[in-house]
Amino acid sequence: MNRTTLALAGAWIAMLAIAYATLTRVGFVYSIYFKLAPWLMHPEMQTYAHFEHIIAFGFLGALFALAYPKRLLLICCIVFGGAALLEIAQTMTFDRHGTLIDALDKFAGGSAGILLIKTIQHFGRFKDSN
Repeated sequence: MNRTTLALAGAWIAMLAIAYATLTRVGFVYSIYFKLAPWLMHPEMQTYAHFEHIIAFGFLGALFALAYPKRLLLICCIVFGGAALLEIAQTMTFDRHGTLIDALDKFAGGSAGILLIKTIQHFGRFKDSN
């Protein structure tokens, strides 16, 4: 099994995990927060949520950039479309609400992850050609 196959499997598994965490009852998110809060110096829930969105989608964007190295448009459609669709779907649950700020956090994280991997791939090719 090569790296691209592992990244592909990891990317889609991460997407499913993020979708579950986004659409499940809000108690699930709070239980994770209360377990992690002591190690994170007890941030406010809103601050924790912003960082969680950015980190999760940064990781997701990086995995998809590794899984589909030559398909930037596809990667952006999956990551940004997934973020938008999850925020819209979250408004349909009875105890959650999707917001524009949350969507922008997810877009920023996804962009950072994609940009990081694309930069590494670009300079890796540049280094190999010299």
